Amino acid sequence: MLKKHDLGLDIYLMNDKFGLTVDYFNEKREGIYMERRYLPGTVGLQSSNPLANLGTVKSEGFDGNFSYAERLGDVNLTLRGNFTYSKNEILEADEQYSNYPYTRQAGFRVDQARGLIAEGLFTSYEEIRNSPTQFGDVMPGDIKYKDINGDGVINDDDIVPIGSTTKPNLIYGFGLSVTWKGFDVNVHFQGAGKSNFFIDGPSVYPFQSGEWGNISTDVVNSNRWIQDVNEDPNAKYPRLSYGGNENNYRHSTYWLRDGSYLRLKTLELGYTLPQVLTNKVFLRNVRVHFIGQNLFTFAKFKLWDPELGSSNGQKYPLGKTFTVGLSVNI
Repeated sequence: MLKKHDLGLDIYLMNDKFGLTVDYFNEKREGIYMERRYLPGTVGLQSSNPLANLGTVKSEGFDGNFSYAERLGDVNLTLRGNFTYSKNEILEADEQYSNYPYTRQAGFRVDQARGLIAEGLFTSYEEIRNSPTQFGDVMPGDIKYKDINGDGVINDDDIVPIGSTTKPNLIYGFGLSVTWKGFDVNVHFQGAGKSNFFIDGPSVYPFQSGEWGNISTDVVNSNRWIQDVNEDPNAKYPRLSYGGNENNYRHSTYWLRDGSYLRLKTLELGYTLPQVLTNKVFLRNVRVHFIGQNLFTFAKFKLWDPELGSSNGQKYPLGKTFTVGLSVNI
């Protein structure tokens, strides 16, 4: 069952030169179909868990668009934009009771990023001995995790919500169109924000699979832990490990990255020949244009395009395209 409330506002000013539409929404969805994963063994199920309408999620946010048109002499200018911001909270889910509320889904967001809290890298064996027990055989240069529940052991009970969600909570775009004496320019930007993701895999963990795989240039060129050479507890990468590392290769704040970005999605430049010229050759309209797509991306994360939704960059990237064209109307 879905209960939804909306409140809208439309504003038009300056003889409709400026327009703004904003909607606030608040909804509660009950009876979400989900898997029963925590049924007791006495129920008698052997192979698969049943599905049931158990989940409840509430969400709220804003979406809208705006436009502004102006004429300045021979210049026609139009500015447009749109945005959507939303946040949600899980109210009910099929989960077992926990002494640590932060390990539950209820009370947190859908697709909430979860992991351990990293406190830098170990600098000595003495520090390792005086710290909570980590994962496997830990050495200097390995990641040190925070003991959230204070039991002296780092395990799944120390995994907490960190950062934002793995899906953007904010999506927006804006563009500008300008015409002047036959020339026209159209620019469109696209962006997303309020999201985080983890990086992992062979692109980030050198020699994770032994001899197979390449080493990222970022691992080579960035600040990384090297014993007796660069023992920086705040290094961007921990010590190199061959064949995997039980302690370091876990989702944590150490590997959490900002997924927000702003992209110049489209740039179009055009010129329409004056009719005085086109009429002489019995043509109604002649226009030449250039179109560029995915030209620039501005993001804190630099290893690959954050819009890929990839943790290791092993997806085909968006192509940067350039097009030159000629339009003729007879």
